[in-house]
Amino acid sequence: MKKILLNIGVFCTVFAIMSVVTAVPQTNSAPAMTVIHEIEENRDLFEEKMAESSYIDPQLTGIIDLIRQLILMIINFVLNLIEIIRDLINLVGLIEYLIELVLVFIAAVFSLIEAIFDLFNPGINLA
Repeated sequence: MKKILLNIGVFCTVFAIMSVVTAVPQTNSAPAMTVIHEIEENRDLFEEKMAESSYIDPQLTGIIDLIRQLILMIINFVLNLIEIIRDLINLVGLIEYLIELVLVFIAAVFSLIEAIFDLFNPGINLA
């Protein structure tokens, strides 16, 4: 019996506290309502910006979904960064290969010049 009366007393106390908290006269609630309207406008603006973004899904609500989307965005960024770095490494490899080919070309040109010089002057050695 004591537990039932205690539970009823707790319920009545919680109900009384909630009704006192939510019952605010209009004159006292005007500054709070302006702040609430500003927050709602900022939230709407934020949702519009999220809808424009290609990484964040605007249909998701809740902090867990937002964190999940943020983590996915970070993972996509890291993957794109890794792909760019891989492309740069491949580009450096291609530049090294190009330099080697230019050196081979220069050596071939010198060999050709030597061969032409030997053709016209067989007795003189350049080296």
